[in-house]
Amino acid sequence: MSTNSLYRLNTAIWTLDHSAAVQLQQPGEPYPGWCPCYLIEHPEGLVLFDTGVSRAMVDDPESYGPNGAPHMLELLETLDLEAGKSPVDHLETLGYAPEDVDYVVLSHLHVDHAGNVDAFPDAEVIVRKAELRYAFWPDGAQRLFYLEGDISPLRDLEADVTAITGEYDVFGDGSVVAFPTPGHTPGHQSLSVELGSRDVILAGDVANSRVGYEEELVAAFSWSLEDSIESIRRVKDRARRTGAEVIVHHDPDDQETLPDPPAALE
Repeated sequence: MSTNSLYRLNTAIWTLDHSAAVQLQQPGEPYPGWCPCYLIEHPEGLVLFDTGVSRAMVDDPESYGPNGAPHMLELLETLDLEAGKSPVDHLETLGYAPEDVDYVVLSHLHVDHAGNVDAFPDAEVIVRKAELRYAFWPDGAQRLFYLEGDISPLRDLEADVTAITGEYDVFGDGSVVAFPTPGHTPGHQSLSVELGSRDVILAGDVANSRVGYEEELVAAFSWSLEDSIESIRRVKDRARRTGAEVIVHHDPDDQETLPDPPAALE
């Protein structure tokens, strides 16, 4: 069984120094990375892949979460929320409410990917066990990107969290499969989606740009450069075997190949 539709739902554009987004390339030049999430319609339920940037965090970073996130103030100067909408607003445009989402699959728990998890309390959240363990005690530069306000809802005793290892077939029919692609973070994962007309791999942050993906130049702040390169090759191999189209998460050109909602890939 294949999925019915895949919607690209952009939440913002966040501009980084190009050399940070793509390892040591074009220092000083801006890289306007999109921050999308994706809604997948399947006959047995709705899947949201990632949840984008939290507008509550943007509105008041110093009071966001149990201990605030004041370090985000400077980083937010290059964030453009007007370029997107919250996932809840996107869903409303498509005729859905948050409680209609059955599964939230998170590529990883960085601020631009897990910012609205608390908006979907009825969904089963699917995240890698390694990512959950690391997110609450990150080290080095990674500490900038994990916010307690984003991830603390996952520790709620009533949260429906499935901590996975290996490949995970969401519906048991091969149509939506999460597979491990560590490197950007310890528990990063990508998502393989079978549509009626094509197969797609939502690569997440295995690389931050198409050039980075093709040339194996990953984010300078990646948790493991070696694992990142191996994961890029894993995605490339899977794409060769399945004929899937690879979508690099932050790349503007890749994102513009996908239709704007309410249009979808089918």
